[in-house]
Amino acid sequence: MPDLTAPNCLTEALRSARRHFWAAALFSGLVNLLYLAPSLFMLQVYDRVVPTRGGATLVVLILILIAALGVFAVLDLVRMRLLLRASVRLEKLAAPAILDLVLGAGRVTTVERTTALRQFNAIRGTLTGPAIVALFDAPWTPIYILVCFMLHAWIGAMAIAAMVVLTIVAIAGERATRNDLAAAGAGEGALSRSQDYSVAASEVARVLGMRGALVHRHLGERASIVAQQGVVAATSGGFLAATKFLRMLFQSLALALGAWLAIQQSISAGAIFAASLLIGRALQPVEQILGAWKNVSSARVAYQGLSAFLTRNTAPVSRTALPDPEGKIEVSGVTVRVPGGHRPILKNIGFTVAPGEVVALVGPSGAGKSTLLRVLSGAIDPDEGEVRLDGASLADWDREALGRHMGYLPQTPTLFPATVRANIARLQTTTGDDTAALDAQVIEAARRAGAHEVILRFAQGYDTMLTVREGGGLSAGQRQLVALARAVFGRPRVLLLDEPNAHLDISGEAMLTELLKQARAAGITVIVSTHRTGLLHAADRILLLRDGEVQFFKSREDAMRAQSGPNDSGQIVKAEAAPTAAPAA
Repeated sequence: MPDLTAPNCLTEALRSARRHFWAAALFSGLVNLLYLAPSLFMLQVYDRVVPTRGGATLVVLILILIAALGVFAVLDLVRMRLLLRASVRLEKLAAPAILDLVLGAGRVTTVERTTALRQFNAIRGTLTGPAIVALFDAPWTPIYILVCFMLHAWIGAMAIAAMVVLTIVAIAGERATRNDLAAAGAGEGALSRSQDYSVAASEVARVLGMRGALVHRHLGERASIVAQQGVVAATSGGFLAATKFLRMLFQSLALALGAWLAIQQSISAGAIFAASLLIGRALQPVEQILGAWKNVSSARVAYQGLSAFLTRNTAPVSRTALPDPEGKIEVSGVTVRVPGGHRPILKNIGFTVAPGEVVALVGPSGAGKSTLLRVLSGAIDPDEGEVRLDGASLADWDREALGRHMGYLPQTPTLFPATVRANIARLQTTTGDDTAALDAQVIEAARRAGAHEVILRFAQGYDTMLTVREGGGLSAGQRQLVALARAVFGRPRVLLLDEPNAHLDISGEAMLTELLKQARAAGITVIVSTHRTGLLHAADRILLLRDGEVQFFKSREDAMRAQSGPNDSGQIVKAEAAPTAAPAA
């Protein structure tokens, strides 16, 4: 059984498809042998039929040729089917592990995740493209050269000379375009991401009069990419044109050489044309490889890049099942730095939250509140320090199992292209009688979040399908309510909320405050980030962050008393409490 855990899942999946590749290689051999049929047919026509005027012989030869070419077509089809099956096998064996790692890896940027998926698709697509067929045909070139030698030594020598010249041209072409191809590929990926972001933000750009500036910017980016692609096309096109010229030249020279040898009575008249066909066929794989070299090079770069990604980000190992958490959170020495830099976002954070305690996380914008919540939820791993839940490090928990006991609402709620019901249920699916039980859980979560009445006003209620665009077709307030319902679905033991009242009106905030009180009564640990005073009244303690450091961690009464005092920390709490309620969604 192949080991399909990252980082070797890609290699092992390719190895498991070896029988398909070996079978494709075998069929490639048979296909290339049958490629000799037209040459042999020509030899027989000129050497047997024409001199003897044998009409019956010609008919038999035609029937044999039809049968040979029919078998050739069937074998070529089977070869393509084998390569397709290898591609499917790679998808079945490697895709689950790669997708799981791409979606679950910590400290990985969105660009790295999408690039890894694109690289895997490039590798899988290459298995069914013309490039791999040319690679399978190339090893059979010596067979054609050997047949050329059987016709005459000089014809074989010309075939070898032609092969050497075209191989040198192919290697030179690969070296000349290698760096430009890599640069063009990286530029295309960056351009695609930039344009996708601008399309998503097109409404803002239109309202603020930024459309012309964006068009100008993207035209500049596209001009740079087009220039890079032009360099690659010009270089590779030049080598491809040279290859075609040389192949046709050698074919014609083989015809001339055959004619000269026929004049010297060293070969028959039929061998003249057979020599030209054989040399042309021997050189064809080299031309095909050069023509498809961009795909071959891209696949090679994709394999190297994806392998490096899988090596850097190891797959999660099987964890011992721990008991359901009670909700005690211990944070010690947590430091998070800017990705790719040394500037700290969080500096040596440490505190402890008891089970069932509600903690309000406050601080000015940029203080690190959202980053801290991401660390507490396990969305990202800290550069230093650790987070423990009920005494066990987050790294010791099975993430899928822990997720059932964790409620998380990020600052920008992310909803998936599925129904509202499926989003709240965290994409759980059921059959039979369990459907009713799941529906009850979904509605119960929506009621607790204050989203039930809002959802009922949607076009299809809970069955409303959200789209793949900003907000999924919902307003900011509606999106936040649905995401809050998802966070409380299943009554998790830990609830991490990042500014859950940012888009709520006064009644919505009152319902959210009641939700926090109910969570405390149920023994649910809550850490909620907020810029507004309303939620502070539901908190047991207040943690103030500033510049990535804990300024104080006090009970709500002590923190509120500090507001009237002269100390600086109190003034920050007071400033954080200043914003008024936002309008209703």
